[in-house]
Amino acid sequence: MDYATLKAFKPSEFEGAADGYRTMGNSAQAAREHIENAVATGMRKSLKGEAADAAHKQLQALAKNFHYTQTECGVISTALNGFAYDMAAAKRKLEAAIADAQADGCRVNDDGSVAFPAGQKPGAEKPSEGGTVTGSAGGTETSDALERQAANIHPNPNYGKAMGYANRVADALKEATDADAKWEPKIRALKADDDLTVSGSDWTDVTSDTDGVRGAADAYLHTIKPPPRNDWPQDNANWWNGLSEEQREAFVSMHPRASEHSTASPPPYATTRTASSSRNSAAPSRWSTTPGSRRSRSTTGPTSAPSRVAR
Repeated sequence: MDYATLKAFKPSEFEGAADGYRTMGNSAQAAREHIENAVATGMRKSLKGEAADAAHKQLQALAKNFHYTQTECGVISTALNGFAYDMAAAKRKLEAAIADAQADGCRVNDDGSVAFPAGQKPGAEKPSEGGTVTGSAGGTETSDALERQAANIHPNPNYGKAMGYANRVADALKEATDADAKWEPKIRALKADDDLTVSGSDWTDVTSDTDGVRGAADAYLHTIKPPPRNDWPQDNANWWNGLSEEQREAFVSMHPRASEHSTASPPPYATTRTASSSRNSAAPSRWSTTPGSRRSRSTTGPTSAPSRVAR
């Protein structure tokens, strides 16, 4: 990741793409629910015979396709938001270094080096010419001490300041490079087979994708407040309603069958994308306060279903 690339990077473009995938996932969810709850149910009530049975099997297969699309879109959306989050942190550090350098009379060049103006130390007979320095990322106590010594010896008082800004630029570029290297294989792995069959291996792949993204997006996911540890449905509802739509989607995509910490009976809830939809303001309750009120995910997939940039 070089200076020009990070400076021009726009996290909003990836966040916008994440929104698009989230919208697509919600559309797939709505289509799946319509098939399962309206079309298939209506057919079972009104149609009989071999043709009806065959059609019902095809509808089940179609619903599984929408379920798979819904789940993968959630994982992709979270991956893009996680990547944007990491890159935005590095970009903010770069922009801060550039602004501070300019305010201090220095200039960050197009290659990331820092130019400093002429200057004169107290007691010097004449000013010392300006120059350019290139920083290094991840300094140690030894390297920092050597740089301070060099700054004290250098006849230009601006040399040390410029070196500090150059190091900050290098740190930001290193952070961006690391984030890019971390996310590139995760995002590249988010591919689907070119067929219409959602097989067990497809769900295994989704589980692997989810695990990979969950680990890479640790910093981003930590910005989402975790669910309460107690057993009160109202506390759970307050937590859920306090999350943004993006946070709900990210939580559910990474914890498709998340259970609560409590081991009390009745069993803890299974988190669902249905519950995460902005169309439903209620939280996915731990357990229902009235019969049949608990939200649960349709199990159209197998039980193993998805359950680079500063120092």
